[in-house]
Amino acid sequence: MGINPQDKKALSDALARRLPAYYRHVCIMLAEGKQTITSSELAKKVGNTSAQVRQDFFTCGGVENYHPDTLKDWLSGLLGIKKEHHMVVIGAGNLGRAIISFKDFNTDGFFIDAVFDNNLMLDGMQICGIPILPATSLEDYLSANKVDIVVITTPASVAEEILEKSVKCGVKGIWNFAPVDLRSNENIEVQNVHLSDSLLTLSFRMNEKNNWKE
Repeated sequence: MGINPQDKKALSDALARRLPAYYRHVCIMLAEGKQTITSSELAKKVGNTSAQVRQDFFTCGGVENYHPDTLKDWLSGLLGIKKEHHMVVIGAGNLGRAIISFKDFNTDGFFIDAVFDNNLMLDGMQICGIPILPATSLEDYLSANKVDIVVITTPASVAEEILEKSVKCGVKGIWNFAPVDLRSNENIEVQNVHLSDSLLTLSFRMNEKNNWKE
């Protein structure tokens, strides 16, 4: 009996959330001078089981050994870090500025080339050396330049329009911070990020523990 397509999608999404954590901890252990890594050590770092780690790696095609360099190289390939990704940020507010200022993106091959904002007073200015362009020029820019990922930090009211322009211009990825869920399709992948979700999850867990004690 085959796996239900929805179950396969859920499995894929769960695995996709674990892979970056594996990569992050492998990089940390490599920087600490670790010569070998076991599935048990990695499981302890990410908070799951060694069996889960081995199953995840098997699902992704397997890896020759658990040497940190080998693991980092293999995970980099899975995550697409071995190639450059060119990005633009829509919205030059506080969140947009924070994302642009995060220098670790460059280390992993993610490069922000331009910022777009509807405040014409910002036109020609820069954030960390990245030029701010008028929002009205977004579609022309996307058509004329290689852009892999569009980062949306705008109000919800304009997020759908930005998605439509991105799809039209051949962009393959949307990293959406607008307070609305955008939908992916066969032409574009969307990751919706709601900053309050993890805080509410924390609150739920705290409340859950308090209820246990009562």
